[in-house]
Amino acid sequence: MIELMLAMTVILILAAIAIPTTTRQMHTATFRGVAVGFSGLLQAARIYAIRDNRFYSTYLIAPSNGVPPQGYVDMLPKGTTGASGNGGVSVVAGDPVAILSANAAQQAAANAPNRADLQTRLLPANTPVAPTDARVTPITFGPRGLPCLAVQLTGGSVCNSLGGPAAYWTFFEDPLTNDWEAVTVTPAGRIQKWYYGGSVWAEM
Repeated sequence: MIELMLAMTVILILAAIAIPTTTRQMHTATFRGVAVGFSGLLQAARIYAIRDNRFYSTYLIAPSNGVPPQGYVDMLPKGTTGASGNGGVSVVAGDPVAILSANAAQQAAANAPNRADLQTRLLPANTPVAPTDARVTPITFGPRGLPCLAVQLTGGSVCNSLGGPAAYWTFFEDPLTNDWEAVTVTPAGRIQKWYYGGSVWAEM
């Protein structure tokens, strides 16, 4: 009986140690999945823009009434002028959609930690290009597969081709653990995923 009680005590102690660690790891994996899902959506937007010879923007819809956050490529309707989408008003049947985890909240770039470190990893030194906050301006790709800054017009959006090279970044925070991750787009159209390790950013 004593041996059984000792064995049970050891099992309970091990469980008390293992369960929080396992729960944390599962939570982190779910959070990392947000960056993976959103970067995949951006890659789809880039491919569709090249295929259709159009400008496509990607928007995030905040969670509401139990519906988790979701991102979508604003493709429809396709105007005869070359403008696409409805300016991020709502998802239209046929728009590519990615459901994201409720564990992540998109944050303004101004709130993200150590942005200077991430910018040095994203862009060359002394570049005149500054990353655009995707929480304010939707990430948009043009027919060449390069990011550009969207211009809203009646019936949708096009890009300012005279605006020069563009880069984007968007940040997500886990409200429970305060972990941070980011998705970036370089002027060359490279899409990258990052996580914040407490002092510097590292690529996933």
